Amino acid sequence: MNRLFTFILFLLSSSLSIAQVDCANIVNGSALVDDCGDCQQAYFYNYVTHAVTTIDVVGDSEAGPNEMLVLADSPSNPSWNASCALVPGCMDDTACNYNAIATEDDGTCGVVDDCGECHLPYCYNMTTHVVLYVSQSDCSDLWISGTGGGMTNLDNSYSPVWNASCTDCANIVNGSALVDDCGDCQQAYFYNYVTHAVTTIDVVGDSEAGPNEMLVLADSPSNPSWNASCALVPGCMDDTACNYNAIATEDDGTCGVVDDCGECHLPYCYNMTTHVVLYVSQSDCSDLWISGTGGGMTNLDNSFSPVWNASCTLEGCTYANACNYSAIANLDNGSCEWLSCHTEGCVYEDAENYHPEATQDDGSCVFSASSCPSDLDQDGTVATTDLLLFLADFGANCM
Repeated sequence: MNRLFTFILFLLSSSLSIAQVDCANIVNGSALVDDCGDCQQAYFYNYVTHAVTTIDVVGDSEAGPNEMLVLADSPSNPSWNASCALVPGCMDDTACNYNAIATEDDGTCGVVDDCGECHLPYCYNMTTHVVLYVSQSDCSDLWISGTGGGMTNLDNSYSPVWNASCTDCANIVNGSALVDDCGDCQQAYFYNYVTHAVTTIDVVGDSEAGPNEMLVLADSPSNPSWNASCALVPGCMDDTACNYNAIATEDDGTCGVVDDCGECHLPYCYNMTTHVVLYVSQSDCSDLWISGTGGGMTNLDNSFSPVWNASCTLEGCTYANACNYSAIANLDNGSCEWLSCHTEGCVYEDAENYHPEATQDDGSCVFSASSCPSDLDQDGTVATTDLLLFLADFGANCM
C-alpha cells in the first residue's frame, strides 16, 4: 500500500514538471490561439518608430525605452481576432508600413530611402503620369515597387521623390543635386533647345519645364557635365553666355554676348596691323583682345565693328551730335533733332549777359565799352563798321 502511494506521488510530480509548449511551439511561450483559430504572439510596440518585435516568453523579455508590451489577447492588440474578416494590407513586419491587422498581403509593403522616408509602391500610368496608391491586384498600368534602381523600382533614376527629403550636395533641402565620380556637385537643369539657355533646378519635383525646355537630371546620360571635370576641358563656364560650354572645367575667357539682333558674338584676338581676327582663348592672344560690351575699342560692340547688329535693321537717329542719337541704330529714320538738348543764350564769356549753360548763341550778347573797347559803334560786335570808323579817324591829331 505504501509502495502504491509512493508511485502515484511520483507520477503526479513528473506530470507537473513537464514543460508547456504554446501554439507557436515555444516552450513556456506566451502565444495564444484567438477565436479565429490564429496563433497570436505577444510583442513590444515602439511608439516612435512603430516597429513591432514579437516576444517568445513574456517573463524573459524587457521593453526598451520607447516600447510598450502588448499581450496576445490584449484589447490593444489589433491582430487579435482580426483574421475573422478579410483585411488587405502589408503583412511584412519589417516594412515601414506594416499593417498588424492585415489578413491578406496586397503587395503594398513600403521601403525606406536613405533619408529615412517610407515610400509605398504605386500604380503608374506612363501616358498620363497619374500615380495611384492602390493594391497590386487593382493596378492595370505599371507597378512600381521594391528597390534596385530599375524602371519598376521605387528608387529608379527618374523618381523625383526618392531621397528627396535629404539635403543634397548643393545644400538644398529635398534637392536634386548629386555628386559625380569626379567629386563635383551636379544640379539638374532645364535646357532650352531654342535659345540654348540653361536654368539650374533646386528641386525637380517643384519645377516645371517651359514650352521649349527639356529636363536634364544631374546624372542623366544627356548631361555633358556629369563626370566632365575628371579631364581638363577649356571653354566658357558662364551659363548666362550665349556659348556656354556645359562640359568645360576651366574658363578660357571666350564667353560670348548677344547683340540687339539676337546674334551671338564671341571674343576674338585682333591684329591692328594686319586686321587678322583669330577666335582663340585669351591666353593664346598676343594682340588686342576684343571682348565684352561697352562701346570701347576693346569691346565687341565698339563703333568700328562691322558685324555688331549687322544681321538686323535698327532704325533711329544716326547723327552723333543730335540730341536723340541712337548708338545701336544702323539705319537713319529722319528722327534726329537738335533742340531738346540745347539751350539758347549768350555764349560769350566777356558779355554782360553771358549764359554759362547756353549751348547755342542767340545773338543776345551785350558788351560794355570796357569789356569790348574795339566795338566802336557799340552794337555788341567788332565788325567792318568798327574798322571803317577807326580808319576814318586814322591819323587825326587827338591833341
